[in-house]
Amino acid sequence: MNITFSTLAILLTAAVMLHVTEEFLVPGGFADWYARLMPPKTEKKNNTGFLVWINTLMMFVCALALYFGNTALGYTFWYYNAAIAAANALFHLWGVFKLKAYSPGVVTGLLLYVPLFVIGTKQLVGSGELPLTKAIIAIALGIGYHIFSVIRQSK
Repeated sequence: MNITFSTLAILLTAAVMLHVTEEFLVPGGFADWYARLMPPKTEKKNNTGFLVWINTLMMFVCALALYFGNTALGYTFWYYNAAIAAANALFHLWGVFKLKAYSPGVVTGLLLYVPLFVIGTKQLVGSGELPLTKAIIAIALGIGYHIFSVIRQSK
């Protein structure tokens, strides 16, 4: 299935918006679920500020992909964001298995983030529009961010 890059960029933006809605509007919310998944070693303040900041940054990168559009820079912003999003979906899934409980964000992550990432990889990397080395770095960054997040939470 080939779709235009503009459509990919709009779909990822919509997916991020729906994902954040699922994380924050589901009773109990992602912050509480995450605290159960990765209990901090010391009592600390609420991490809602960090969650708002990181999700705002993700929306900003979506806007950059839309702004730069069908260019190498647009592809790069989109792909890095999509790789982080796909890793996030897998992180939610891992948490579901670990806690044996629903994770706010797992549904939109698996139904939206992962397919968009696969389609985008097939189109952008498969066509040569995005070099394989950039794709590998983006995937490593997506995984690395979640490892950093777990380490950060456990302090």
